[in-house]
Amino acid sequence: MAKPKQILNLSVILLILVGFPLVSFIYLRDGANYRRDAIRTMGDYGQMPDLRGLTAVSGELPPDLRGAMTVVGWLDPTKEAGTRIYGHMLDSLFQQFKDSPNLYFTTVLLAQDPEETVAAFSAKYNLPEDPMISFLRVDETEFARTAEAFKLPLGEYDSPGIQPIVALVDSSLTIVQHYDLARRDETIGLVQLISLIIPLPAKQDIILDRGKEL
Repeated sequence: MAKPKQILNLSVILLILVGFPLVSFIYLRDGANYRRDAIRTMGDYGQMPDLRGLTAVSGELPPDLRGAMTVVGWLDPTKEAGTRIYGHMLDSLFQQFKDSPNLYFTTVLLAQDPEETVAAFSAKYNLPEDPMISFLRVDETEFARTAEAFKLPLGEYDSPGIQPIVALVDSSLTIVQHYDLARRDETIGLVQLISLIIPLPAKQDIILDRGKEL
């Protein structure tokens, strides 16, 4: 009969030789599948239109976004439901990625008083003045034109801002996907894809509403 010490030694050896490699294999396999599934969601909706001709209300996009990722949103404060969701989601996204490099959030804004609108919106949704965040003012024609240029998936009679839809632009300045921030699964998909390319600054969970974890 094997002695308890021999059994313990054998168990440790089996754990080292079999258990740890198996766990590592499963971890790496799941990680690879996770990355592959996320990458599959990326499409090609053309090159990002040049937004440098738009007037900045707050913050500025860098001269060259190549090598960075950019989340572009459309804000019309007269669309109250879309504005509320967009504000909460922009707050959550910024809080999660605020220390990450090469990531920018820019908002195309349609408002009668852009400066006052940005100030009120930023105060309500805890958005500081930060190099990552910018607001660009447009008129009604340009508001619709930019949404069309970014190929937003809008209904025939919908206008930008009704739904909080954002466009994600990758480091090659390609529009790779659109996300409706009113949909939990699409917001998760956005965060997952960004975190694969631009890692979260510290180990943390994906959060859709500040103070509420998934």
